[in-house]
Amino acid sequence: MTRLPPLTALRAFEAAARTNSFTLAAEALCVTTGAVSRQVRLLEAHLGVQLFARSHRRVVLTAAGQRYAAAVRQTFDALAEAGEALGSGGAGALVRLDCVPTLSMHWLTPRLAALLEDRGDIRIDTSTGLGPVDPAAPFDIAIRRDPRHFVGLTASVLMTEWSTPLCSPAFAKTHGLTTPETVARAPTIHIRAREDLWPTWTRRYGLAATAAARRLTLDHTFAALQAAEDGLGTVVMPVLFAHKQLASGRLIAPLPQTLADSGEYFVVTRTDDEGAAVADVKAWLLEQGRQSRNRWLPESCRVQSA
Repeated sequence: MTRLPPLTALRAFEAAARTNSFTLAAEALCVTTGAVSRQVRLLEAHLGVQLFARSHRRVVLTAAGQRYAAAVRQTFDALAEAGEALGSGGAGALVRLDCVPTLSMHWLTPRLAALLEDRGDIRIDTSTGLGPVDPAAPFDIAIRRDPRHFVGLTASVLMTEWSTPLCSPAFAKTHGLTTPETVARAPTIHIRAREDLWPTWTRRYGLAATAAARRLTLDHTFAALQAAEDGLGTVVMPVLFAHKQLASGRLIAPLPQTLADSGEYFVVTRTDDEGAAVADVKAWLLEQGRQSRNRWLPESCRVQSA
């Protein structure tokens, strides 16, 4: 039998092909961009063919890569369906939920225990994904930010994402972060997959492009949160991703009133009949979104006047 490619390499390739980005693939898999690049090169060496054409900070599937991506996705889908068929005997209804990775980590997953406890008749199969929702893929509900990623599907607004600068208490004191201008001039932390956050916030508060004292760019949200905790700078962060750090006091919002609308999340379903279990989970998600609104900055997390 022909030696099969490494599964880890296939997962990295599938994510990169789906998102057209090694960085976004790394975000989806919770690994580094370098790890995705190494796995893709390993797969190319195994197959003896180039799957991606690479240029500066951009990758594009070759013709061979496009054909192989379609075959890999079809195989993964078949494996998922086979597993569902084996595990469905006598169990509750299965709802397949696909969510953007960072929201899944910081918002969705912490809430699933309550749903499963309340609805023991429903099984949840979660996955993470970025980029367009494939109507042919085995999913029931998807959560996405970009409306271009669910054209032709049914979508409802889940919630608005509000972002504001966050930093450690010591950093705020040392750098005198009392105005938007002082925040923009101090050392800053940027998230490679969310380069929109700083420009969105600075535009909202009428700031011209100001050169920060020092700029640090990281691949992932969780890495940026840790860097901010460690006092390396200020990061513009969706507040719903930092509730634990804010509640514990490890991070603060030096200017808690300077929130910027950085986008919306949508609950996406197929246009055909959803079924009772899918409809129930969708309704639960929308209710969770409603409950999450206006809870972005607890009073205990705000900087107190001296």
